[in-house]
Amino acid sequence: MATASNTRLFHLFMIILLMMLVMTNSEARFNHGMPTITEKINSRTVLEELGYDAFKIAYYRRMLGGDPERISPGGPDPQHHY
Repeated sequence: MATASNTRLFHLFMIILLMMLVMTNSEARFNHGMPTITEKINSRTVLEELGYDAFKIAYYRRMLGGDPERISPGGPDPQHHY
């Protein structure tokens, strides 16, 4: 009785393992040429629909994208911190 259930369990395990191996090596795709969600969404279109101005976004992107040459303060101000 125990050997029959062990044999069935082993066969089930082997079938599942074989199916997993076939699936991982398969080159099949589920979308069948249809665009994925990331290809469907255009961030510029979404921002324009939400009321943002594309020219302002481009301006701030250029302004913040470069090297702004900021200098951080040297530390606490001795006049205010004893």
